[in-house]
Amino acid sequence: MLKRRRLGSVEEGFIKCLQIGDLFALGGRVVRLIDTGVQEAFVERADGQLPTIPRWNAAKMPLTSGVARAVRQLRADLAYQLRRESDAVCVDWLVEQYQISLANAQAMVEQFRAQLAVSDVPTGDSMLIELYRDDDFSHYFFHALIGRSANDALSRIVAWRMKNRSGGNALVTIDDSGFLLTLRRFQELTLEDWRLCFEREGAEEDLRLALRGSELVKWQFRGVAQTGLMVPRNYPGDQRTRKQMHWSTETIFRVLEAHEPDHPLLEEAYRQATQIFLDAEEANAFLDRVQHFDWQLRELPVVSPFSFPIYASKIKETMMLEDPTVAVERIYRELYARVRQIATGNDLRTTATTR
Repeated sequence: MLKRRRLGSVEEGFIKCLQIGDLFALGGRVVRLIDTGVQEAFVERADGQLPTIPRWNAAKMPLTSGVARAVRQLRADLAYQLRRESDAVCVDWLVEQYQISLANAQAMVEQFRAQLAVSDVPTGDSMLIELYRDDDFSHYFFHALIGRSANDALSRIVAWRMKNRSGGNALVTIDDSGFLLTLRRFQELTLEDWRLCFEREGAEEDLRLALRGSELVKWQFRGVAQTGLMVPRNYPGDQRTRKQMHWSTETIFRVLEAHEPDHPLLEEAYRQATQIFLDAEEANAFLDRVQHFDWQLRELPVVSPFSFPIYASKIKETMMLEDPTVAVERIYRELYARVRQIATGNDLRTTATTR
């Protein structure tokens, strides 16, 4: 709702991802979420600002943690082959090892070569962070290939810790292969600072703090409250409407958040949010492993091929006058031409590495 005028509708799953103050595109304009009600979301105009939430991909199947492990192994094996063998040998190896077509194998080798030309290939024993500056913004790409749900949980933890270190909020974009934090220049952190944001200790508490006030926990609480008989579905001789039940659960949720944050049903809502909607377990397991990785922070003059899918999820929300699919394809070709230019011209790039 915008000034009591209906703008459109969104999926419940999309609302779960939002927090008050988030920006998203609806009806061809950027709006800011200011409040939620019973089956309603209230927004205000945010003209001239960039959305902080990518478009809801309800039909897109997320990458699971198990498939992510297999992709990490593929990356490591192919990167090893590319450092020892020619492209032709690597193409033959892919066709034989993974039983894929020749055209797909050639495309994979070309993409990996382009990635190596400007950055590095993130594997299972390395943590690659790429920094790309664009106008007044600093885009940090974190290559944590652990699946979308786990990256959702991990990005919330890291963004919360970043906020406590440098001040200000980060614009978060989540993908199967990692996540992107877009910051202002004054918020930039060093590699050592980013390592501290990935500490395992206190991750559960920081995730809870990051979720406090989010729509995700509120919507999970609806089912919990009904199951726990805090909100009856019907009265004797009278059937309650869905809107009535939602109003009751929202009122109870706000009271418990403010006055009894340790209530068992509220705890259950947080548990479901972190373990069912998010994959906090895999995110915490990654935080355990990443302490022993080789860390790299690379400042790049162009978005790398591996980072472009995450970058595209962010920029397509601002494309109001052009078909997003056509625009993303055009931008990709422009960036890929720049990557080739860098590969042949040996442009300088800054790299920080630590163990």
